[in-house]
Amino acid sequence: MIMLPGLAGGLGTYELPLDTLRDVFDLSVHDRMLFDRLLELENVHPSTVLEHSRTVGSTGVGGIELARTCTERNKNEKSSRELGQLAVLHRALLQLGGAAVQDMKREELMTMEGQVRARKALNRFASENKVENDTIIDNLGEWSKMIAPVGLNQEGCEGQLRSLTAGLKKFAGDIEEWSNSEQSDFRFMASRIVSATQATFEHARRKVAEVDSWNGELGKVLTDWERAQKDIGKTIDYLWWLLDGWQELIDVWAKRSLTDRAKQREVIEEIASFVPVIPIAEITDKEQQFWVDIRVNQMLWAGELRKLGSGEIDADMVDRLERFRRQSA
Repeated sequence: MIMLPGLAGGLGTYELPLDTLRDVFDLSVHDRMLFDRLLELENVHPSTVLEHSRTVGSTGVGGIELARTCTERNKNEKSSRELGQLAVLHRALLQLGGAAVQDMKREELMTMEGQVRARKALNRFASENKVENDTIIDNLGEWSKMIAPVGLNQEGCEGQLRSLTAGLKKFAGDIEEWSNSEQSDFRFMASRIVSATQATFEHARRKVAEVDSWNGELGKVLTDWERAQKDIGKTIDYLWWLLDGWQELIDVWAKRSLTDRAKQREVIEEIASFVPVIPIAEITDKEQQFWVDIRVNQMLWAGELRKLGSGEIDADMVDRLERFRRQSA
């Protein structure tokens, strides 16, 4: 399903099955290719949607700029993932391998001699904790893949979710600085963006800290594998859903005009209307009023953006949407 608020001046939010969009809109080649992929997904998840989006974007059907962005981000994330996996193994050696491997450099793990030395050191840990040798290596490999979206707090090893979490803090700071010289209504709108961004950052920061906590106790991970695997899976899944949609807003702000103040205000209006709201089930009672206020403001701003009664309503579009609603009722 796809939710489309206030289309062409229509009231409320339309909920349409994704495969009906061709009957309502003239889709671009990029969107048709992407929707064809999404319609085949059995498990819709931010990570899989992102993967397909990047694949389609990299083909160039959405323009050169999008293709370059997708290709560059895929390349950077692949590099950090590979470096992160190596860093996890190196960290495990330092924590578990004893004095014999404390002088080992991460680069040595890329050599045959280094791998043999590492395996011997981990074998000692496995023997002391009555865990099969191969299981230690296999579980470390699986662990490094699981945490790859978050990565490690080391230069070059940061995963995309860790980087996005850090990006939220910078994004909030940029919006706040921009608003200092603005008129009251846009300053208020910007303040709500900043508040929502900072609140989301705090939720994400705590989850990233959970991942780092596990990485600081890799012996506990390997000796309590089932629990660690389950807990970290939930944490990273939570982060995917929590941060979904934020990168697009950060990108919109990054591409704003640096000289046209009126255009900047339009970007602020767009961002304010589409800031992701954390579901009530995922927040504390103390936070609920804050997020309800954010949502109420969004509805008011979206109403202004629709410009109802301005004569700009697309009557044909409204007729098609209303016809779909009657047919699906």
